[in-house]
Amino acid sequence: MSYPFDIREYRPGDEPGILTSFNRVFREVCGEGYVDRQPGFWDWEFAQNPAGHRIVVAVGEDGTIAAQYAGCPQRFHSSYGEVTFVHIVDSFVVPEARQGLKRPGLFVTTAYPWFELCDRMGDAVLWGFPVKTAERIGQRYLEYKPLRSIDYLCRGVGAGALEGPADVQVEAVAEIPAEADALFERVAAEKTCLLRRDRAYLDWRYRRIPGGGKDYTVLAARRGGELVGLAVLRVQHELVPEACTFADWVVPGCDGEVVDGLLAAASRIAQGAGRKTLMAVLPPWSPEAAALTARGFEAVSSAIYMERKLTHRIYHAAMTTEWLAENWWYTVGDTDLV
Repeated sequence: MSYPFDIREYRPGDEPGILTSFNRVFREVCGEGYVDRQPGFWDWEFAQNPAGHRIVVAVGEDGTIAAQYAGCPQRFHSSYGEVTFVHIVDSFVVPEARQGLKRPGLFVTTAYPWFELCDRMGDAVLWGFPVKTAERIGQRYLEYKPLRSIDYLCRGVGAGALEGPADVQVEAVAEIPAEADALFERVAAEKTCLLRRDRAYLDWRYRRIPGGGKDYTVLAARRGGELVGLAVLRVQHELVPEACTFADWVVPGCDGEVVDGLLAAASRIAQGAGRKTLMAVLPPWSPEAAALTARGFEAVSSAIYMERKLTHRIYHAAMTTEWLAENWWYTVGDTDLV
């Protein structure tokens, strides 16, 4: 590895070098069973993202991508207007560039211009789930602040029957329904801070993702022909062992009949796939979390498996950590964890 590094924003053509180094690093971290990240996934995650991308790389004199700090912008509805949050993903430093460098090190020196880029772009909140080492470095050098440690809402698939009402019909659909935009607007009218789950976003996130047709099941709930709810399942998923995970949830008014219909359909799918647990991630203060708790879901700390600590940095002039803690509505599908 040659020194010094050219730390700069991503340029078209960097992708092969990024993927080569990314796969080296994560092969080491994840061990046996790791499947190399492919160009198609990179293209989907960044080039096709409807909200764009934020990427800074450190390039050695030999052309090696030695480090990356990256994020996926997300369009948010909020009581402060339409804003952009950026989910920090896929950041790394190759092993040989971690050695012999004075603190703060290449991870931080690559991150500094990335945060400056986000500031110039007018992004409101930068966030992610850093591993413990990155969290410590981020708190010391990058103004990371914790919001909360995430709980998983879990219910055993066999823990009593879940019955759907007769007047709500739920079916798995191949495409995001055309009425999804109007459905989201009804949800947005009730909330003060959440990712815009419109049709374009849902299609990109769950249908255009490589493998999305087999990895995600979109459930559409209708009453009298009207779309009244959407949920997205990741049937085979291991954040919680042997879980069937609700990746997304769009139900205006937390309509109890729609909740029952979606849960009953998800339970049947989970049973058919041999899964033992239904799992969701929702803010602990939310009516949706209360609705699931009333139906037998229990909060399980992510620390039992691997703690997921939601960490953030705010650029928006009016938002505060306390405001986010009380108003930011999310699901696990907002992240790269599912």
